[in-house]
Amino acid sequence: MNTEIITETTESKMQFILDEKGELQEISKDKCRVVEYPIKYKLKNAFEVFVRVDGTENYWISNYGRCVNNLNRKDKNTFYKHKEGKCHYTVFEIERYEVKNKKGKPTGEIAENRYKRETTPEDLVVDAFLAKYKGRFKVWHKDGDESNNWYKNLLTVTPDDYKNLKSGNITWQELNLEQEYIEYENKASLHAYKVYDSVLARCKSTEATDSIHKCYNKSSMWEVWLKNPKTFVKWYLEHYYECGDEEMDVDKDLFGDGSGMYHEDFCCILPKGLNTLLANAKKHYKEGETPDNVLPLGVSYNGKTGKYTSSIQFTGAEKPIPLSEWDTAEEAFEEYRVLKRADILIVAAKYKENIPDYIYDRLLKVEVKPY
Repeated sequence: MNTEIITETTESKMQFILDEKGELQEISKDKCRVVEYPIKYKLKNAFEVFVRVDGTENYWISNYGRCVNNLNRKDKNTFYKHKEGKCHYTVFEIERYEVKNKKGKPTGEIAENRYKRETTPEDLVVDAFLAKYKGRFKVWHKDGDESNNWYKNLLTVTPDDYKNLKSGNITWQELNLEQEYIEYENKASLHAYKVYDSVLARCKSTEATDSIHKCYNKSSMWEVWLKNPKTFVKWYLEHYYECGDEEMDVDKDLFGDGSGMYHEDFCCILPKGLNTLLANAKKHYKEGETPDNVLPLGVSYNGKTGKYTSSIQFTGAEKPIPLSEWDTAEEAFEEYRVLKRADILIVAAKYKENIPDYIYDRLLKVEVKPY
């Protein structure tokens, strides 16, 4: 299946955005503006878009209220990130003009004036991402959190409406105001299709495939996703979340049935640190790499002593800790299992505030199995 063709034709017509409830919605790209001055800056998520602040040449604001600038950077591809939330900004607008001589004739030289502009993240977001309405120049945060400057959390109101909202005499819903939000082309679908291609490559892995790790030899993809990649893209974007600066992976095992299939009922999105922790350790064999000689997870056999042992490297530790020697593989695995499960529980607690509840709850129930 040529996924690249599907990606191109789909992306040229439609794109996914989040509606005011934070739910996935698909709209025509004809309704989205092109970003005229794009920058390369790490996005908060696949739906974030940075556009240049009107009247400036060195400032960009995102639809999540993040502001960056490259004003004093020698390398214009690096950026200073401003504070987020409820705060104050000073930006510099630039006006360029052609210098004229005393007789009023152009000299060919270009000069510039810089003007200070005092503003806030919410005002910049409103200017870039909210349609303008006569008399509505005050900004209301729908969720009551003035540090949340996501564009669809903002509503422009009149000064009188603002006073009534502040005093609690009325709710923003009761105002029944129309608010149009300006959409720009984002990279959400493009990012999701790249993930799809990566997952599909794993599922095409064979014993002879050098580029894909052997742990994917038995992986497969659900027929619905295989026949229609867009169904995967929709699933991915509906479940996607950020965990700091960590890379996010599609995992098929935490909720899986052991079949190795990438299926909407089995898959979840995990930060790479968690996904790596849950991945099975390298297989060991008692004698020769045959199915009959596979040892339990984490267990090794010492032919000289005739004993079974294991080692564990706790998350964040610099080196592994060698464990006890045992007469049987089952005994060695039991020691490894107890310590591996303890490591998973501790790491899960550290991630608790950054992962969905259903994933955290599942981590508390993870069983470390021998095979």
